[in-house]
Amino acid sequence: MESWNKASAEERNSEPAARSLPHSTRYWTEPLRADMFVEMQLLLLTFSTGIQDAICFPDFHGFASNQTGNTVLLAVGLAGNSGVFNLTNIGLSLAAFIAGAIFTGQIGNPIGGTRRWWQFLVNIIQTAMIFGAAAIQHLHGVREIGPWPHFALGLLAASSGSQVASARAFRMTEISTAMATAAWVDLVIDPAILARSNRSRNRRSTFLIALVAGSFAGAYMQARIGSSLALFVSGIGKVLVTIAILLTRARSADAK
Repeated sequence: MESWNKASAEERNSEPAARSLPHSTRYWTEPLRADMFVEMQLLLLTFSTGIQDAICFPDFHGFASNQTGNTVLLAVGLAGNSGVFNLTNIGLSLAAFIAGAIFTGQIGNPIGGTRRWWQFLVNIIQTAMIFGAAAIQHLHGVREIGPWPHFALGLLAASSGSQVASARAFRMTEISTAMATAAWVDLVIDPAILARSNRSRNRRSTFLIALVAGSFAGAYMQARIGSSLALFVSGIGKVLVTIAILLTRARSADAK
């Protein structure tokens, strides 16, 4: 949290200097405004994440984004009870997720995680990873073990870790784009849950709706059209968000 606050302060302090830059440079370097438009982007990412995890567990017997589940299953597997999950895939997914989060978070901290160029770049990388996983599933078929399935799962998990880290830069903690446990608890214990106006409650509830809807959509598509096409649909959602970043208002626009 301290590093995020420090990064936020650096972004605010750099805004006066940024206004003296050429328009094109200022456009790319200004931090983005965390408004309703960004909320919609995060909800679309959440829907796409639901699609991915609904595909990953049947295909790989492990999750790409739900690292709470992977962490518990990893402990269970190491204790000697493998069950219906794949211990190797779970460990790979957890490692790739953490690597993606470290890369995005630790680079984004000093440069400003909400700057347009950084958000645009990391979303392009994440989108390429998803399409790469879809291509692997299409060309090499759906398998649980082997180099290609491991590569596909690693791409999805790394993309998800990077996505969560880049979303956290906007400090909308109610919309993580992946993990649901805290959102469920915070929603039901909210003392103002029945209030007419409650932005945090609305964010949490729409996040959970998007995640559940994406999971249902992913499960349906995995059974009807196959995993590769379902991942392609998830990638399209990422493409739309990447384009939306170009249209998002800069934070300095608040003062105009």
